[in-house]
Amino acid sequence: MDENMKKEIENGASVLEITQEDAMAKYEDLCQQNGIETSDRLGLGLWRNFVANAKRSKKGGDDTSSSSDSYYKKAFGFFISLEAPRDTLSWSRNKAKEEYLRDADAALENGIVAVANENAIGKWSVSRYFNGEYQERVVSNLPEGAETLEDGRIYIPLDSNATWMSGAKNNNYGKPLAKELFRRSGIFYGSMNGGEMQVYNFSYKNQAGVDFAPNTFEWVHFLCVANDNGKDLYGAKELTLDSLTLNSEIDPENDMFRNTDEYDFTTILQQNLDSHLVPLVDLDREHIQRQGLPNNEKFIITDGTVCNMNMTPTKNGNRIINITDLNAELDYENDSGMVTCWIPSHIGLDFGIGSSVIVVGRTSQRTIDGDVEPVTINASGLLCTEKHGSSVEISQPVEEDFDWF
Repeated sequence: MDENMKKEIENGASVLEITQEDAMAKYEDLCQQNGIETSDRLGLGLWRNFVANAKRSKKGGDDTSSSSDSYYKKAFGFFISLEAPRDTLSWSRNKAKEEYLRDADAALENGIVAVANENAIGKWSVSRYFNGEYQERVVSNLPEGAETLEDGRIYIPLDSNATWMSGAKNNNYGKPLAKELFRRSGIFYGSMNGGEMQVYNFSYKNQAGVDFAPNTFEWVHFLCVANDNGKDLYGAKELTLDSLTLNSEIDPENDMFRNTDEYDFTTILQQNLDSHLVPLVDLDREHIQRQGLPNNEKFIITDGTVCNMNMTPTKNGNRIINITDLNAELDYENDSGMVTCWIPSHIGLDFGIGSSVIVVGRTSQRTIDGDVEPVTINASGLLCTEKHGSSVEISQPVEEDFDWF
């Protein structure tokens, strides 16, 4: 264990008002529960989580600060796909607004919104329907998700689903929707606690999920929660973010380091995700055929040569690259031969025109004024297999100073 790790454990002991000996014993116990050496930097993630939980328990007067740290799994592998964070409540909030604007009374009676009115003493009278029953209460403050329309009316979008698709009870039914709830989804290939390498669906919510942004096709270590189905992984509050470690930055003499020379990204994709491999020339057909698939199955993996790059970010942060299949015959009358790929800001671009790349993402296609545009790719993973040159970074323009004129 290096001095920096020892110092952090000592700092945690000071915060929790326990001796350094007790803190070190707890740290060693956490590592032992999870099969991690005390010199393994993933142990710091467990320690930080323990300190955070203990602080919360202390504030709440709960002396039972034992945690379920042993449920966290030690993941090693790489992300094939890691999508940009998405506000999962955006659709529901917009739908609630549309329903309220269309018929305010119906939206209230159907439990889609609550309505709020300020009373004479500066408090709020809030009304809603819950399981068909009208309810009203007075509160001092409105929830963060409350919305004010231009005409001054105030409504609160509610979670209107009494049950989940599985039939299970939704405990948030009738409660205000949060202002936003960001979630990052991805496809991870790796092992849990040193087990067999396989493909997992990955999901991570809240701000920690927004900040969690390793490059795709880069070997990483982190701690997470694994679903009993053996197919799904979840980020664990700040623990997963804090424990993220690049394999390339670990001393080869460290037990945590893994030699990855035996692995080939292209071979892994072919052996594990063959049904998602799509030639660039078949993109239009595959886009149509995949519309009925579940969301986590709609992604495609294709490859091509970069023939154009636009590094100026769009309003949502995307850069643009165009790729083409140089081995395909091209009908110039009906096809440009190029596919536009939208590259989100968290994916690095360190190559130039002429490079060969593998792109992972979801296809999309717009119709404008009755004309169907070519299929494009919203990229969530990118691997450069043959690099030429480097991308051109865009700097902010500087205005000329002509005062001397």
